Amino acid sequence: MKQNIGLRVKAARQQKGLTQAQLAEAIDKAFETISNIERGKTAPNFSTLYDIANVLGLPMREFFDVDDAELSDARQRLLMQLNTMISQMDDRQLHLLLKLGQVLQEEYG
Repeated sequence: MKQNIGLRVKAARQQKGLTQAQLAEAIDKAFETISNIERGKTAPNFSTLYDIANVLGLPMREFFDVDDAELSDARQRLLMQLNTMISQMDDRQLHLLLKLGQVLQEEYG
């Protein structure tokens, strides 16, 4: 679980274009704290995870979706990027994205 949370924090941080030091500063923690979380050395407490989620613009549940635990790091990063992008879209953009996804599934599925 620590590794999974760490991978998700790292992917979301990178997606936002933040360094570990910038994230640490934003949540008033030491750089080593973020490094240890991302490497799965330590698990953040709920308060720290809440702060991380707020800075990264994610709901806390994003860090606990255990169904994705078996996904590769690369796939988890891609899914995190998609989630971030989708959360910033308006309804019209979401509708277009859905149509595009349906075309891709039909063509390559």
